[in-house]
Amino acid sequence: MRGRRNVLLALAVAALIGVASFTTYGIALDRLSIDLLHLVHFRLFGPPPLSDEVAIVAVDEATYRDEHFSNLPQALWTPELGNVLEAVLAAEPKAVGVDVIIGTTADSIVPGFDRPWLRALQKGAKVGKVVLGYTQHQTEPVRPTVQQRFAVGARDAKSLINQNPANIQTDEDGVARSIPLSLATSSGQGELGLAAAVYQRATGKAPIGAADELLLNFADAKRPPIFSLADLRACAEAGDTDFFARHFADRIVLLGGVLDVEDRILTSGRFATLPDGADLGPSCRIKPDMSMFSGVARNSIPGVQIHGVALDNLLHDQGLRRIGSPVRFLLLTLGAFLSALICLRIRPKRALPTLVLLLLAWSVIAVVAFNQLTVLPLITGLIAMALAGPAGLALRMGSMDRSRRQLRQAFSLYLPKSEVDRLVKEEKLPALGGELRDVTILFSDIASYSTLSERVAPGPLVDELNRYFGRMTDIVQAHGGFVDKFIGDGVLAIFGAPLARENAAADAVRASLAMIQSLKDEPLFIGGDGRIAIRIGLHRGEAIVGNIGSAQRFNYTVMGDAVNVASRLEGVGKHYHVPIVVSEQVQEAAAKEFAFRELDFIRVVGRDQPVRLFQPLSAESAAAIDLPGFAAALQLWRKGQFAEAGKAFAALADKGDELAARYVGWAQTYAETPMTNWEGIIQQGSK
Repeated sequence: MRGRRNVLLALAVAALIGVASFTTYGIALDRLSIDLLHLVHFRLFGPPPLSDEVAIVAVDEATYRDEHFSNLPQALWTPELGNVLEAVLAAEPKAVGVDVIIGTTADSIVPGFDRPWLRALQKGAKVGKVVLGYTQHQTEPVRPTVQQRFAVGARDAKSLINQNPANIQTDEDGVARSIPLSLATSSGQGELGLAAAVYQRATGKAPIGAADELLLNFADAKRPPIFSLADLRACAEAGDTDFFARHFADRIVLLGGVLDVEDRILTSGRFATLPDGADLGPSCRIKPDMSMFSGVARNSIPGVQIHGVALDNLLHDQGLRRIGSPVRFLLLTLGAFLSALICLRIRPKRALPTLVLLLLAWSVIAVVAFNQLTVLPLITGLIAMALAGPAGLALRMGSMDRSRRQLRQAFSLYLPKSEVDRLVKEEKLPALGGELRDVTILFSDIASYSTLSERVAPGPLVDELNRYFGRMTDIVQAHGGFVDKFIGDGVLAIFGAPLARENAAADAVRASLAMIQSLKDEPLFIGGDGRIAIRIGLHRGEAIVGNIGSAQRFNYTVMGDAVNVASRLEGVGKHYHVPIVVSEQVQEAAAKEFAFRELDFIRVVGRDQPVRLFQPLSAESAAAIDLPGFAAALQLWRKGQFAEAGKAFAALADKGDELAARYVGWAQTYAETPMTNWEGIIQQGSK
């Protein structure tokens, strides 16, 4: 039931994401997806070749630099334009679209000045090959002069015969991704756009299908070669009709501006453009100056090239198609649902790579669909899946992982965190058993606890002990240890289990020093005035660590000789009046990190093997003690030279060494009572 409920919740989240994808941001991401898919297609397949069906006669930068054009305003170029258009028409093109709007005339100053241009327009219009472009701007369109309009067949000033709007629409982000095939004019009538009208003239087919706009496909559109107007003027003047026949016969020709700044538009192919000059057609008389081109691809292209892309898309039926809103909703919802389901059903470590594979699969599907002229919401889909994944993970953490949390809560109070983590990961209850591990055991006790506690009521005593245990536990855990249990006023801690440590012995020494220092810096009391002081014993060795007990009641604990020795060493500290006593095994493992003073060689209660004892010292304490002098005095003690040892210890005691002062008394006693079997080993009298 819980699993089905989570699946339904995941589906609801996915549907909500699908609905949210129709917001302004979702639609904007769809637009960006078109641009990104153009880039991917460009990187995978490279740019398409030059077109042999569409060509551009360009008013380009070379034209403005040419001596025949540079000293004249563009309105006075009409004779040269007319001569070039005559030569192009003589080559029998399929159609000619004029994307240059000349809004002024010189006829009022020089009668007949525009005659070559008007004659060429009239000639092309009579055979149904010339379409004159204008811009539909609010209520008043921007049109060529009345003379040009009459030249292409207009009956009056408002007539639109052989005239079509050359508008290129852009989306809200200023990027042109489609072009209108039909446009409502100021008169309220719908007119074919310039590209659609030229296509109809060239093929005799109506370009409008179910939609009034064409979603441009820059990725597959062959690029119209660009012929400079300046070069063609020189070619026409030279009478090279063969050049015009080779390059314009049976082609669609567009006349428009190809300039560095003017009439340049951002398009959906903006991430996959070629450097200016890469689309130049063959030259007739004037070789192009390639040094004038930067060689850097720009993200904008001239408007006439956009019309060229539209014509190529129409000629080959390669315009892109958007999917409908219902299909889009279903795809995004399905993708989001799969993403949520992955994070819901699969463990996080495996869910992440699986989710990455899903995102890659969606990307591949979108690229393949784009190659088949269908645009999928690539980026919107990726974001929908990326949002649904954490939602599925939240459902998993909130519901499906409830049993894990219950398991953690049930055992975290008496199992170490790492052991609980392992059980939660394996999703099973703890089992009886243990393993042999190399561990360091810390055993601590409160000095004179019986005396301190006998005059305190049980309730306040428990509160004060809890504060003490809490602080000691925090210190042990901060240094990588695990508090196994509390035994009366004692603390038993393990270092090196359940998780192995690089140097568990050094961690235990560090924790011990921190425990002592903590009680110095911030004392704790029992009964208000009984200041707590502790003794600590540390021993390193092999011990059984694991869940020990019965099937009905068990505990994660440690068992073995190492535990007993640590307990005895804590008691030995009372004899030497030092807070921390460690075994030789601990000293050897931690010698590189801490200073130690050897205390004695002792045989603890219940153990035949003697233990060499050491006292770990803080840096401050080590600096205040004459460690070499103490070691020399201890050697005399070991050899049984008690009188000499007493003198050596006395010299150290005079410097304030309290432990040396205790050895003075012991040495005097042993000197007065000679021993025949002295081995340098002290026998611990009691626990």
